[in-house]
Amino acid sequence: MSTSRLEDLALRRRGRLRRLKEVPVLPSLITLGNLCCGFLAIAKVADALRTAQPGAEFATVVAFFEAAVVLVFVAMVFDALDGRVARMTGQTTPFGAQLDSMADMVTFGCAPAFLCKVLVDWHAQVDGNRLLPLHPKLFFAAAAVYVVGAALRLARFNVETGADEDDHREFKGLPSPAAASVACALVALFCTRNDTGATLAHWLFAPSHFDLIVVAMPGVLVLLGLLMVSRFPYPHAMHWLMKGRNSLPVLALVVALVIVAAIEWQLALAATTSGYLLSGPAVGLVRLVLRRRSDDDDQDGEDARPLPSHN
Repeated sequence: MSTSRLEDLALRRRGRLRRLKEVPVLPSLITLGNLCCGFLAIAKVADALRTAQPGAEFATVVAFFEAAVVLVFVAMVFDALDGRVARMTGQTTPFGAQLDSMADMVTFGCAPAFLCKVLVDWHAQVDGNRLLPLHPKLFFAAAAVYVVGAALRLARFNVETGADEDDHREFKGLPSPAAASVACALVALFCTRNDTGATLAHWLFAPSHFDLIVVAMPGVLVLLGLLMVSRFPYPHAMHWLMKGRNSLPVLALVVALVIVAAIEWQLALAATTSGYLLSGPAVGLVRLVLRRRSDDDDQDGEDARPLPSHN
């Protein structure tokens, strides 16, 4: 066997024996907090599934759904902190990026899909409910589209995103935490259906409107899954709040949302997340129109140039 061949085998053997020796402790602990919240959210949904027997009280079942929603939003706080802490402490590593993606897949991929599917199944089985015929395979397919979209979104983010700060100012496609926030906010709003304390929600919506949230949930899951793999531009919320400058009406809108959140957080979350969901297609459409106008103006300018004279 030639010397070059032996050296090649030796290099491959060293590559197989390579082990991870150091990991970032603080960012990894924060990411694991995200993962634990996602797992607990799934466990709460399983408790709701166990409790949702014929004759079970509405308030008893939705309490588990509300707990799962809160856990997902707590996980979003961990998800927003781990990357920032890693950059501040200079501990950004490929290990941390991979761990973060796996935690996000559980918390923002599997947990919201399982939460929404169980809620839809339970609502479809309620006695006398004719709004949502029982089609378990369709419900499963809608949840599967969401999970697949989240997996593809996270994989593409790992491949395309670098360490440059510009990569963290805008997302290509709906981020998985934002998709999870839309689904969970709608579930939280539905849970206020029989809550007499939700004055604003009951002033805006009739009881049948709350049922329509669940009826539309399979379509919402499919839409979220497709938007996650789309190329619509979505702003980075944390970067926008901490470094961006906006007009006075925008500040007034944020203050109004904070006030509504202090009164009824479910309604404020549903309004905020729905607005963010629509912002991507809206910004993409505006940019497309402006780009076409710019191209047309350039074309008109070229056509208006005088032809060179030949003496």
